[in-house]
Amino acid sequence: MSRRSRLHVPGGLYYVVQRGNARQPIFTDASDYATFEQLLAAMILRCRTRVHAFYWTRDAIHFVVQIADLPVGRLMQRLTSQHARRVHRRHGDSGHLFQQRYHALLVDPDRYLLRLIRHIHLMPVRAGIVKDPAEYTLSSHNAYLGTSHVPWLSMGTVLRMLAPRFGEARQEYRRFMSEAAQGADDDLLEKGCQDDPRVLGDRAFLQVVPRHQRLYRSSHSLDEVIDTVSSTLGLERSDVLSRSRQRRLALARALITWYATERGIATLAEVARRLERDPSTLFVAVERYRVLRPDLFNIGSLRDSGPLLRRVLTLPQQQ
Repeated sequence: MSRRSRLHVPGGLYYVVQRGNARQPIFTDASDYATFEQLLAAMILRCRTRVHAFYWTRDAIHFVVQIADLPVGRLMQRLTSQHARRVHRRHGDSGHLFQQRYHALLVDPDRYLLRLIRHIHLMPVRAGIVKDPAEYTLSSHNAYLGTSHVPWLSMGTVLRMLAPRFGEARQEYRRFMSEAAQGADDDLLEKGCQDDPRVLGDRAFLQVVPRHQRLYRSSHSLDEVIDTVSSTLGLERSDVLSRSRQRRLALARALITWYATERGIATLAEVARRLERDPSTLFVAVERYRVLRPDLFNIGSLRDSGPLLRRVLTLPQQQ
């Protein structure tokens, strides 16, 4: 099925990672880093965003950004396209500099911002580049220590979370960075929560996501979905899993595919293997029946739609 849509929450805090295309270098020398930071500083003013932390590597950018009204996607498109043009002009290159798909997590700042800052600042240590994060100059760690100055970096939110006074906050930051992070932090801070991998937050925080953008998950298994759809449509499970191409069976398979992928129960490839169908065939069937039977293809349809499904199946078939 199609990729999951981006979340846009005005005022939201995001952890964004963008890598070079095929892991090729984004930066080749010090002037490339300087040019990128000048461009980012201009974007911060123009788009009314704030950057709370960053970590640059030769082939990737990691940063924590708080947006205003402009979606993260628009910010990233402007930032990466303008940087790519400048790099190409400077080095005489061509082609895609960045991967087309960036990674973004909507972050609950109250619960995860401090842990995320520590996670980002310790990345060069975990990568074996340095032993002390202060030795790495291409992150915001030294700015938080007070040993370097980054005029476009917003540190106030993080420092206020550590202590009310500036000097005390710096000391608390040093102490916090020296603490051992929990072992599960890395996975969580990179992949998001179980309920929605686009979000770093608990179920209560998920309520800030506009309802139409939320990802609905289910505890049902794929076999349970197959059984429920088969039973609701008055079909035999063996017929649904057979090689028959009857229209009502095709509808059942399309509904199983759509519901399982929308609920995060299984991927399109997993459903295709279970139904012994080609993924592209199922994809086309879902697109077709979503047009012909839009009243079936909604998140709540499988719970209370027995009579509805049976009624729809008795309607004249549309060609």
